[in-house]
Amino acid sequence: MLRPGISLAQLQAFVTVAEELHFGRAAARLGVAQPPLSQQIQRLETALGHKLFDRDTRKVQLTDAGTALHTFAHRMLLEMEEGLDRVRRVGRGEAGLLTIGFTATTALHILPAIVQANRQRYPLVELRLVEILPEPLWDQLRAGRVDIALSREMVPEPGVDVVTLLREAYVAVLPANHRLAVPDRPVRLADLAAEKFILFPRNRVSRYHDRLVEICLAAGFMPRGVQEVPGWQTAISLVGAGMGITILPACTASLALAGVVFRPLAEDARSNITLSRRGDDERPLVANFLAVARGAAASVSGT
Repeated sequence: MLRPGISLAQLQAFVTVAEELHFGRAAARLGVAQPPLSQQIQRLETALGHKLFDRDTRKVQLTDAGTALHTFAHRMLLEMEEGLDRVRRVGRGEAGLLTIGFTATTALHILPAIVQANRQRYPLVELRLVEILPEPLWDQLRAGRVDIALSREMVPEPGVDVVTLLREAYVAVLPANHRLAVPDRPVRLADLAAEKFILFPRNRVSRYHDRLVEICLAAGFMPRGVQEVPGWQTAISLVGAGMGITILPACTASLALAGVVFRPLAEDARSNITLSRRGDDERPLVANFLAVARGAAASVSGT
């Protein structure tokens, strides 16, 4: 805290005179007349109880007390300006901390692109990334422990805004020796009607299971489940073990295991990657992230 009787304006005036060692030039730099500037310096000297300048008609010099004050005041004013600049950046959403909750199903494709784009655009924004299953992720978003939720097929509900960032093509995941595992040949969903499917459990916030059932029903059949698993890696492993087949987003091809192939579908069936936030969260920090995420998604999809 500044001592009573000492203001930031006085310190700025003092630093300017100390740098110029000339009251006329200092007054011109500050855009003030010379007499008020001299009065500010006199009031500062009175408040401190020490003379800061030795001056006569020919020159102005700092006293020892003035030299000590110049070092301190210059550093303080610089730190003050840096602090105020950070406040302005935070106010514009260009700095601060943002907690991003994501499900593993987004980490292979869109999440890295969004994080990289946000770091390039807003290097002073710290992103804290937390991998969470869909149901706990939704709960943490509503509770305010997560600012943004990145997932798939999230179900909108009151108080939460859900935006579709990307629609990613599905692929058939087949054993390498499967009759339909023909290179460069798309798989028709109807040709999978008799297959045993490795499926994923239903939950109250994600329609991923229901979406897979929907695209099979649109092809004229109900998928016959042989096993439910919580994650894609497990599903792919079971396909490789010959237990069945499954349908996953195209990005899972990066998880390829020996004995497993990924083939495009003949139908235009797609998985929705969604970004969710609380409806009352209008912070610029969140709005900026959403804009960057949309741009990154457009770049990934090539649109």
